[in-house]
Amino acid sequence: GRGPSHIAQNPKSAQSNLFPVEVAPSFMFAIYGIKATDKHGHEIQSSGGRRRRNEMWAKGLNHLLTKLGKTEKQIKMIERTIFFDGSACYSAKPIEGLRSTNLPVILWGGSEDTTSGAGEVGDQLEVVSVEPYSAPYELQCRNVATPGGSAQVEFRCGTCPGRAFVNAQSLLQHCREQGCTPAYGNGGGKKPPPAQPEVFVGYINRAINRAMNERMARWGREYIDPRSFKEPVDERSGRSYGVKLFRAYSCDFGLFRPHPRNNQLEVALTVDLRAKVMRTKSLLHALVENSKAGRYKTDDPANVQWTSQDKLHAKKHWQSEVVIATYDKRCYTVKDLDFTHSAATLMIEGKGMSHAEYFQEKKGIKLEYPTAKPMITVIGRSGNDIHLPPELVCGNELDPQIKMKLPLFASFKPEQRTEAMKVIKNFLIPGAQTTREMGGGLLPAIGLTVKDETILVPVEMIPLPLIKVAGVPLPNNDNVKKFWAEPASKANFKVTPGQAVELNVVLIYHRSLRVHVEDVFERICKMVNGFGSKYRFKAANFIKIEAGDMKDHWNAVSSYLSSTKVKDNTFFLDFLKPKDRQAHDQAYPIVKQILGEGGHLSQFVNFNTLHHGEIYGDDRKAKRSTVILGGVSRQILSKCGVRVWWVDIPKSLPVPAVVVGIDVYHAPRRYDPIKDKKVAKASVAAVIVQLIRSHNYNDQVEIYAETEQREGGVELKLDKVLEGAVRKALGIFKVNPKSCIVWRDGVGTETIKEATEQEVSAVRRALGGNYIPGQGSLPPPVPLSYIVCQKRINTKFISIDGKQMMPPGSLIRTLQGHDYMTFYINGTAPPNSTSKPCRFIVSVRDPALGRCSLEQLTWSMCHDYNNWTGPVKLPAPVQNAHKLAELAGNTPGGGENFSYSHYANKLFFL
Repeated sequence: GRGPSHIAQNPKSAQSNLFPVEVAPSFMFAIYGIKATDKHGHEIQSSGGRRRRNEMWAKGLNHLLTKLGKTEKQIKMIERTIFFDGSACYSAKPIEGLRSTNLPVILWGGSEDTTSGAGEVGDQLEVVSVEPYSAPYELQCRNVATPGGSAQVEFRCGTCPGRAFVNAQSLLQHCREQGCTPAYGNGGGKKPPPAQPEVFVGYINRAINRAMNERMARWGREYIDPRSFKEPVDERSGRSYGVKLFRAYSCDFGLFRPHPRNNQLEVALTVDLRAKVMRTKSLLHALVENSKAGRYKTDDPANVQWTSQDKLHAKKHWQSEVVIATYDKRCYTVKDLDFTHSAATLMIEGKGMSHAEYFQEKKGIKLEYPTAKPMITVIGRSGNDIHLPPELVCGNELDPQIKMKLPLFASFKPEQRTEAMKVIKNFLIPGAQTTREMGGGLLPAIGLTVKDETILVPVEMIPLPLIKVAGVPLPNNDNVKKFWAEPASKANFKVTPGQAVELNVVLIYHRSLRVHVEDVFERICKMVNGFGSKYRFKAANFIKIEAGDMKDHWNAVSSYLSSTKVKDNTFFLDFLKPKDRQAHDQAYPIVKQILGEGGHLSQFVNFNTLHHGEIYGDDRKAKRSTVILGGVSRQILSKCGVRVWWVDIPKSLPVPAVVVGIDVYHAPRRYDPIKDKKVAKASVAAVIVQLIRSHNYNDQVEIYAETEQREGGVELKLDKVLEGAVRKALGIFKVNPKSCIVWRDGVGTETIKEATEQEVSAVRRALGGNYIPGQGSLPPPVPLSYIVCQKRINTKFISIDGKQMMPPGSLIRTLQGHDYMTFYINGTAPPNSTSKPCRFIVSVRDPALGRCSLEQLTWSMCHDYNNWTGPVKLPAPVQNAHKLAELAGNTPGGGENFSYSHYANKLFFL
């Protein structure tokens, strides 16, 4: 039948959210090298002293241009095309007084003071070098040469930086009135050397940030109209969700090859729409409501008398949490709550005014509760303490109930994204809008013209792979093939009881669930055994362990393991009931680590998600419970090594094949009160090695996994753990593979080359590690392909009319990247949003795999993730690596002590 109206059916083409960009023939820019030192001659680092360096540059440049006789308006025009990033400065053209013949120049220094307090007397900033560049060579090749002796006129002023015009008439009128000359392309003269592509892209992205800042307010990496927002309400009850919803626009330049016929490199602007959500309730009101005093009605939070218990509870809850300032949308980490001061009483050092006076005079914000306590101490951008009134900040973390509702109101369908592209297009294309007193759009002024069109791409539909559930092919129905939960719940492997392995169950449960334990376990037991698989639960004689919260929970588990010899084939089942109706049990990662150290399989059931013992008499809850416990039973079998469903792979892949997934989990940075700064918890890398032994059906998983703890934020240098994991896996599988495919998540475009060199070499060493010198001839190398998966991208594909998203399985091959073969696959089709494709970048593909369809293989493996009965965005090996890295990264030991050898051929991390 016909699919949903918002999903295109069998599309042949699509429009992207990429606008082509023309680069002017005379395009150029300059990069200034700077050196900043303090009064002792020590270098002021760009990381911690960015503000000091920035202020010295701005004041010094202003002084220089004023001495050269520039008017205030001319100085503003010049500053508009200068982008300072802390360590260097980018300019659309060489700055008068700072040309190469003038350098080095001390722009700021001596006894002059920086009045805002960002710098100190004796600070000095020196401009040491300037390097001019033109556009990258490949982009210059696109410009058509003009006849000899002539020059191409561009609609921008060659004298005034930052001025562009819609047509020649406007340009010539400006030149006559101001005595300027137009900008000429191909007009003779020596061009600066071509910039490297990454340097060029870095410059033009700084320019688009400035252009967007002229139109909108910045929030993180996106831009919003702070006056335009919605307060969504529940459609059934009409109650507000307690949040404000802003439309946030993201704009990024990149280099693409959108036309395979000529393979020409082009600049494109990617425009995307996202949702930014902010609480309507300030931190002040949240504190009042959550305190003991909050139970008493008060019209003025300033009248609240905070008890010592209130203060202790507030600090415990909010210290290290992230809050967002409602006036400028910047995020800060809470360091402390100062209950001794209010905005009216806490003075700003060196300014002679209170915080209440500062916000009114400097920010134009009159506080509603200037005498309300406490003041919020947060960590500023330079690591210094900042004090903020609690009515001007709110918690950045949303309530779990609101998070679950986000897809309903914080997502955008194709029509809304099409509208957003029009908004940005009207901002940026020449003549669409005039910047007051700024001489038109910034991008045309520096030589970039955004075209009034989007890049169109052909679309191919990848066939759905053959999927068998317990050996039975899925019905020939597209809807079932896209989501096979029902067939999976009815799977029957038909293993006779005598051939099955009986699992010894140890059931841990929260004391509040005592009366429900037997009933819920019986239901799970029937579901697990109903699959007729190789593994069964013993319906009777299971061991019960009663536990409490936090320490009482993990101590009960530790006590059992230390006092009992755990039998073989033991499975731990844990019924959670987190206190205070929390969505997550804080004891979970600790219990998981304790069990992981012994190589014990375990499954957790959260009764706060749904109380499975209190469903009788409520058909809706009973149905939901059946669905949840059905998923639990499938997870239990998968953890034991059962392949509930099997996915066919392209016959062009040589088997046996080793497929590898790699990902790194980075925990959020948290404030450490001992170190008095934000610190990063150790990151965790996970490697999944899976064997595809043949093209025939197989109901057992062959898999091996390992993790490695590393310095927080470090994404690369995985060669050691990767080589070790592949070597151990081959030893366990006892196989000599004929091919190897590696999918790598978490690598940015700028680090693909480095990651490829490190990790491909490690895998090749592991694949060739079974050869013993002197015993026979050296076997041929195993053909390998290395594919980087980029899922957090802004690229979208929608129908030509802008009303429909691309369906799952949509393949786009023609939008190639700068250096490597690239393809995009739409893995999912969310009901309330727009499908988000994953970009796959093939940085290595050995000739022996030239006939293998990497696109079809990738799409097939997107159906093989055992935690979801439908396709996912990433191939199963890398999705499993993501799951394992997150699990290990949230345990106290980072997964270092997990018994991975015991977990061989088991999906224990689901």
